[in-house]
Amino acid sequence: MARLRIRTPADFGFLPAVYSHGWFQCAPFHWEQETGILTRVVRDEGGLPALLRMSEPARGTLEVTVGVEGRLSPDARRYFASLVTRMLQLERDISGFHALCRRHDHLALLPALGAGRLLRCPTPWEELVRAIAATNVAWPQAVRMISLVAGLGEPIDGMHAWPAPGRVLEAGEEKLRERCRLGYRAPYIIELAARIVNGELDLEPIRRGEVPDDELRKLFLGIKGIGPATTDYLMILSGRTDRLSIDSAVYAYVGETHFGGERPDAEQIERLYEPFGQWRALAFWFEFLQEKWWRPAGFDFRER
Repeated sequence: MARLRIRTPADFGFLPAVYSHGWFQCAPFHWEQETGILTRVVRDEGGLPALLRMSEPARGTLEVTVGVEGRLSPDARRYFASLVTRMLQLERDISGFHALCRRHDHLALLPALGAGRLLRCPTPWEELVRAIAATNVAWPQAVRMISLVAGLGEPIDGMHAWPAPGRVLEAGEEKLRERCRLGYRAPYIIELAARIVNGELDLEPIRRGEVPDDELRKLFLGIKGIGPATTDYLMILSGRTDRLSIDSAVYAYVGETHFGGERPDAEQIERLYEPFGQWRALAFWFEFLQEKWWRPAGFDFRER
């Protein structure tokens, strides 16, 4: 095992990032609540699977163990650190969001918690497949489908690496339908994998954050199985937080919380969060998390 220590921004909290949405529940992530360790299968620079185990022994420091033999070269250390940085959005400047939170009572706790970053995957390819699998389905079923897709990858220490696009093509549509329970989503994922393998779709500029907002939105909308709400969700994951992702859950929550149980329309929801400007998507999401998940579950990250 090789070890890395990564200094984190002063406004970063590990647990709020892990609990920022449900992806930590889906393989090849594995969360150990008792120990506070997030394990993740990644690929090394040569494409071989490796285990990363991440924890926060003290605020401001991440301890990362990498399941490889021997010492890591400087290039390898930088590579694995870059994966952690992407997954936890350590490079993301959210100081403006925290400044806004301090002016609103229902969000005022978030800066102290270090909340505001969303857990990501190592690659856009994985995020796109997860987004397709999680569309128009209850979350427990989405977790099952995503984890079954992960099972197509190479095994390592009882887990599996996320399958490369070529491996998904080898598995074929029938296996995605039957074994992974993806149903009508299977051909969409097969087509996406084929576009990547044949070079039609290059995801590297997305991974590097080089695609302008309008082009990125158009690219997401051009992928079968990804509609407007899912596109907005992917944009938020990509750091574009000035637009809400409005789906049935948003209508239900906002109606219950802000409109006395009456269902609002999209324009009313937009007006409600318009004062949060470029941070409106985070303002909604972390309000929702606090009210519908963190508080009911008894989470108090200040105790960690």
